[in-house]
Order: sequence, then structure tokens, then C-alpha cells
Amino acid sequence: MGLFDRWKKKKEPEDKVLYETGLNATKASFGSKLKEMFTGKPTFDDVWFDHLLATLLQSDVSLKSGQKIMKSFRKKVMNSMSEEEALETLVEVMLNQYGENIEPFETVDGRLNVILVVGVNGSGKTTSCAKIAHRYKIEGKKVLLVGGDTFRAAGSNQLKVWADTIGVDFIGGEEGRDAASVYVDAARYAKEHDFDIMICDSAGRLQNKTNLMNELEKMKRVLIKQVGHVDHTYLVIDGNTGQNGLSQAKVFTEVTPVDSLIVTKLDGSPKGGVLLSIKDELGIKVSYVGLGEKMEDMRPFDIETYLQNLVGID
Repeated sequence: MGLFDRWKKKKEPEDKVLYETGLNATKASFGSKLKEMFTGKPTFDDVWFDHLLATLLQSDVSLKSGQKIMKSFRKKVMNSMSEEEALETLVEVMLNQYGENIEPFETVDGRLNVILVVGVNGSGKTTSCAKIAHRYKIEGKKVLLVGGDTFRAAGSNQLKVWADTIGVDFIGGEEGRDAASVYVDAARYAKEHDFDIMICDSAGRLQNKTNLMNELEKMKRVLIKQVGHVDHTYLVIDGNTGQNGLSQAKVFTEVTPVDSLIVTKLDGSPKGGVLLSIKDELGIKVSYVGLGEKMEDMRPFDIETYLQNLVGID
């Protein structure tokens, strides 16, 4: 039984409808271009493969990932295959290249769990903090949001508005205040009031790598001193920024350990191929994807569901 047949027989994932609507733009552009390449009994010659690589690159798959996909696909595809079999072979190559989904971060009961969220300004970092908090609030956790983005005008205030909307506690600092001192106040408050989870927003400055490294190191050092640990660090990237977003994300991974990624704003991206490059380029997998503007629209990333919707397998 082929991959597509197995998918058709599988129980529909919980997020199927949200993936369908959230990836409409990607499916209409990237997905339709891929499917089009397999219509009309193509001959898999050099010209065809050049066209495939161009399609991948235009859809924000990186050159490194695109070349790996091409190399593996060339070995497996045969001219005797039907159109569906050939497309299925390409999708299977993409699936194998990404690998298994990452296991979601599990909180530890009976102590304060610390989550640090990093990324460039405009990536959706602050909103992602709020969406993470919302998920834990629904689970019955006592959550504290920490406004550590004191460099950006109204950065901390934006998170406070989200905290009030969700109904969780908030500790922040005025513009220009040292973010590390905000973390100190927040950690002490969280321990004194028995919070389960503390989610720390951060500044997204990228003037130079040295400043960024020093700032992130200082923030982590303060959190470890005050709490004893940082349990999980999320890096947020904007799914619309493609290769530029990956380049910015690389800077963060070079200066601080990152556990997993959140890719935002996919509902507005006609490309979406960046998801196929993240593991190759950053060595990290995706925990969550943003498929809409609502609090509930940040969902755990599932590579199979993504690929199913990309090529329209019902």
C-alpha cells in the first residue's frame, strides 16, 4: 500500500480542518505548482528536474534542502510510474527528509517551569508567548507572562494586553529597563505565588551578533540563578519571510541553545516551503505553526498533515 493510500485510510487528525484553511494560500501556490509538474505524463529528464528545483526554490525551500530532495527523488522516480505514484514518491522523499515530528515540551509538576521565547521583532514572538500561555491556561496551569521586550516601544505593554485578555498574571518593565531585572522580579513573584509556568518574552534586536549573544546569555544566566533552570527555549520565525527568516534564525541558534521552533503567519504565506528547510538549515524541528490569528490557531506541527494538505490528499 502506497503512502497516499495509507493516509486516506488513517483517522483524520484533530487539526485537519484548521490545516486545510490555514494552508490555503500555500496549497494554491506551492502545492498546485508541484501537482502541475506531475500532470501529462512527464519525462523525468534534466529539464524537468531543473523546473522542479526552480519550483522548490521559488516556494522558499532552501538550495541545500532542494538539492537533497532532488538527489533522493532522482534515485527513486521511474518513467514507468503513474502521475500519482511519481508525486507520491516526491512527497515520501520530503517526509523522510524531515523525519518524525518533535515531541511536545512536557511540563514538570510540582515546580516552576521556565520557558524562554526568542526571535526577531515582527516575527510574532510576543503573540506566540500569549498563545502558549493560552494553551497552558486551558490545561488548568497557573501561568505568568513576563514582558522582557523592554527595548521595543510598547513591547512589554503589548504582552500585558494579551495577559489581561487571556486572564493570566503579568510582570513587565517600562521601556529601556534592563530585561534581566524584569526576569528577577518575575522569578521571585512566580516562586512566592506558586506558579506552574513562567513564559518569558525577550527583545528581538539584531544589530550585531555579539550584543545579541551577551544579552541572551545574561537573560539565561539570571533565570538559572533565580529559578535553577530554563526548561525550554522556543525560537519564533515568520513563515512569510522565507530564506531571510532562516538567516535571521541562524544567528539566534549560533548564540544560544534552542530547543524547538514556532513558525508563525503560515495562513498568509503563498510559499510555505520554508518548513521543509528548517531541519536542514537549523538542525531543529518545529513544535508549533501559526495557522490563523485566533488564540487556538497556533497548533502542534505535524509533517504528514502539512504534506497531505500541500498536495491535496483527502
